[in-house]
Amino acid sequence: MKTKAEREALRRDLVGRGHSTADIARVFQARTRARCRLAARWATGMTLQEVADSWNRLETSGRAPMTPQRVSDYERWPDGGRRPTPHALRMLSRIYDVDVDRLIDSADLGACDDRQMMEMMELGSSSSAVERADGGVVAGEFEEFVGSEIAKFGASLVYPTFRLTDEVRTAVSGLNEQLLYEKEQSPFTRMHRIDVPVAAAVNDMRALVYVVDLFQSHLRVSWSLQTDTDAVRDPARSIISFGLSSNDCTHMYLETVDSPLFSVVPDEQGSEFLRLADGSEYRSTAGEQFGIVMRARPFPDTPDRVWFLVSGLGPLGTPGAAWYLATNWSELHRRAGAADFVAVVRVRRYSEKSAQLQHVYVAGQPRRSS
Repeated sequence: MKTKAEREALRRDLVGRGHSTADIARVFQARTRARCRLAARWATGMTLQEVADSWNRLETSGRAPMTPQRVSDYERWPDGGRRPTPHALRMLSRIYDVDVDRLIDSADLGACDDRQMMEMMELGSSSSAVERADGGVVAGEFEEFVGSEIAKFGASLVYPTFRLTDEVRTAVSGLNEQLLYEKEQSPFTRMHRIDVPVAAAVNDMRALVYVVDLFQSHLRVSWSLQTDTDAVRDPARSIISFGLSSNDCTHMYLETVDSPLFSVVPDEQGSEFLRLADGSEYRSTAGEQFGIVMRARPFPDTPDRVWFLVSGLGPLGTPGAAWYLATNWSELHRRAGAADFVAVVRVRRYSEKSAQLQHVYVAGQPRRSS
């Protein structure tokens, strides 16, 4: 499907069969590797000029008129072009008649700084959702995998945050807190100021992006972003938590359930290792790190509530586990079914995308023989 005529013929056929713009855009993405905003425009059959004209008819804010070149820039970003603003994404959503999160993908999120990423993710989570992403068997299996509460109402994505220790705060007392951090090799001489009341780890943010992309692909539900401090105060929703002992949700799980699927054990070197309920142990080294994906129902009287913990030992453990979950959830579903489980992945030091399944322990299985 290399030519415009071929795309248009397929589009007309799919429209005639009753498929939505979102459905057709997914087909174009799958068959042509087109980015999400370009695929959405192709799915409507609109030219760049027609999109710009529609935009300008809808625009009532007095902003500068939209041009075909700027629409193209939005389609190409982050591989050139320019980053679409929240307003631009809302306008394109109206023009193409698709949810905003259909116009955002993992490449977009990966190219954003933390503030921009959160802004995009909140924008996507607030869009009205009326369709299932994959339809048929795949959507049904994914709903079984994540549980009915997440499938119907979404989940809280929980990341750990930290503040400066008391010793550090004492050492920097009297300094302007907006100047404690600096830009790396900025070519501009003007002063950069940033308020950082708490800090989040970049590897946890990368892990969160992988899981957001997974859920955007399979479920049309909203999610919320929470710090672990907020999540443990009122755990009245299904959660997907990132980070091992760094995240209070891990400790909440270990202290809430009667028989945890794993434990975090201090070692003799001032670090820690994983011990699963079947007795197997995993220690990260310089050459390889380990991550886990755990699914559990912590409250017997609320069986629809599910906690996922996506975490690891070492900087690549958590994003490696998240990448494995995003790309191989169906294998975990095949092995565990509806039971609680913890899966261990091994991640080579050169890339989080090298994660490979090492072991799956399903609740109720016997201990591994030594």
